[in-house]
Amino acid sequence: MGFLDQLRTMFAGHSGTGRVRIGGPLAVPDAKRALTHVLVQQPLLGMRPVAEALRDLQRETPWLVTYGMDHYFNSPKLVRFQNSGGKQLDVDAIATLHAQPGPLADEVTIQHLLDDIEDRRGHASADAQIGHISVTPVARRTAEVLGGAKAGAAADDAAVRDWLFALLDQIGVIDEVTGGDLKPLADALKPAIGEAEVSAAGLRGAVADALGIADAGLRAALIDQTTATDAYLAAVEILSRHGIEVPETVELA
Repeated sequence: MGFLDQLRTMFAGHSGTGRVRIGGPLAVPDAKRALTHVLVQQPLLGMRPVAEALRDLQRETPWLVTYGMDHYFNSPKLVRFQNSGGKQLDVDAIATLHAQPGPLADEVTIQHLLDDIEDRRGHASADAQIGHISVTPVARRTAEVLGGAKAGAAADDAAVRDWLFALLDQIGVIDEVTGGDLKPLADALKPAIGEAEVSAAGLRGAVADALGIADAGLRAALIDQTTATDAYLAAVEILSRHGIEVPETVELA
């Protein structure tokens, strides 16, 4: 029995409100939240394996990379804990990770273009009004990234592919904070996706097709955020490979 089969057998199912049981099918948002929670809870002295795991996640399961994963490496934490307990952290690990292009770096860029909406939400009071955010900066940057892409072969370009995976994760946020103003983004994406339904689900589907995601079950789960898949177990295996333990149940932080 392979590693993934063992996980499915041992841990299948849900574990109640606010937690998921690793091993069974999960909706993509739940899988992303669970994996992000596991990563950001890792000890700071484990920066090297976390950085290496994130590198491999970006290469092998880029559709699971989230902006929240970067929080493990945020600057205030590095400054505060650089010499915590008399032990020097391996800050070169994160410097190397951030120097490499990939979906994670592009998600950070998208968040900046959205006025750092997720960070602002994290610091805002429960009743705070964030307000409307323009889609124009994200659409403009998308047009720049796709500017030299060949029709029908956009995802053959590594930079375009990284950007599309980042957008695949962020489209729901963009849809929400712009009040559904996705037309400029859809227009900017035309070199990669052609004509597409101007909705979060429509753009997800078109981007997934442009990226060549052929697995019907995974494609369905990426488009319909309530559809479950066990494809995330490949990411669990990557974390295990780097010595990062994923518990049987994980809190959806």
